[in-house]
Amino acid sequence: MMTMNNHMKKHSYPRYYDEPYRTTLETRVVSVEGSKVVLEETIFYPEGGGQGGDWGTVNDCPVLDTVPGDDEEIIHLVRNPAFKAGDRVVLTLDWNRRFHFMKNHTAQHAASGILFKHFGIGTVSVHLGTEVMMIEVDREEVPDSACLELQSLVNRAIVEGHPVTSETKSHEDAEALGLRRPIKVEGDVRLVHVDGVDTIACGGLHVSNTREIGLFLYEGQEKIRSHARLIFTVGEVAWNRVLLNRTIVDQLGTLHSSPPEALVETAAKACEAAASEKAFLGRLRNRLASVLLDLKLAGETDPLPVITWEVEDEITLKDLAQAASRVANLALCATLRLEDGKLAWLIVLTGEGAAKLDIAKHRSDLLSSINGKGGGKAPIFQGVGEGDPAELFARFRDLLR
Repeated sequence: MMTMNNHMKKHSYPRYYDEPYRTTLETRVVSVEGSKVVLEETIFYPEGGGQGGDWGTVNDCPVLDTVPGDDEEIIHLVRNPAFKAGDRVVLTLDWNRRFHFMKNHTAQHAASGILFKHFGIGTVSVHLGTEVMMIEVDREEVPDSACLELQSLVNRAIVEGHPVTSETKSHEDAEALGLRRPIKVEGDVRLVHVDGVDTIACGGLHVSNTREIGLFLYEGQEKIRSHARLIFTVGEVAWNRVLLNRTIVDQLGTLHSSPPEALVETAAKACEAAASEKAFLGRLRNRLASVLLDLKLAGETDPLPVITWEVEDEITLKDLAQAASRVANLALCATLRLEDGKLAWLIVLTGEGAAKLDIAKHRSDLLSSINGKGGGKAPIFQGVGEGDPAELFARFRDLLR
């Protein structure tokens, strides 16, 4: 993050600290090097501390990003800058993006402060995104119950409307406060206070009152570097999530003819019924595969029936494999066309079939006609190929003559 030493520079003076809500500014161009523009003053905050850089325009030229340069200079990355050093220009800030980050950053301070005070959990790093805000903590896992309690406590702080202020102290005085995280900058330190909730060294931008955050929602967590990364949505993004969830609940309620409070139980019963029906249909398919195989075998007089079969999709090759493996003597080669156009293949060799055809020896030659891949162990071999199975079937029959 940028430190307050920027206030001593002859150019790139950061007006965003004194006037974080300012959206326009007239200033002078100090230098233009390709897309890199340095200004005498700026309202654009540079990327840092997990917070994205500001966007907007310089005159009518888009500012694609704002980043820190050498010696804490502020670099504006401008598309096709139509001005030169010495020109007067007007800056216009993308306020929606800035305000989004201000709300997220303040919410992060409140959440990290509460995590530390109420749960003894420290913050390792933060990321403020355009959709979610993430806090990496010094625990491998945080119980969801604690995260939901955190959500409640942060939202209480939002409703209570705590003032958010900043001040600059000497490094020694700041260290004496016993902050929840070590101070990373040298010299004077900018402290941000969320009144009664948190105090921390920070060079970022924040709202002036927690009430402006609007809403804070816990969305889940993931593991990173043996730490838990807690995921939240804030402000308008959180409200949109609430509205989306409400719409989904209403639609599911209509679909299941169920009020919201009974929806989980209704859905659980529907899932249980679907699982039972799926198992029943599976048994029917398995029985159908046995019946269809019996019909194929009915016309065979050879002691070793050799069956080649382009299976229709009323049964699966898994069903057929189970049925075929129960036949004492059989040589079966079957295929099924998949939805993506590929060709699933199945070979089942039992009894005399296994004795007559060494699949390990002949598999490459047998499957080359369909560019087949796969494997298995006796009596079932299967995989995927492509093309017309006619040559596969012909080779299979030739090998069993």
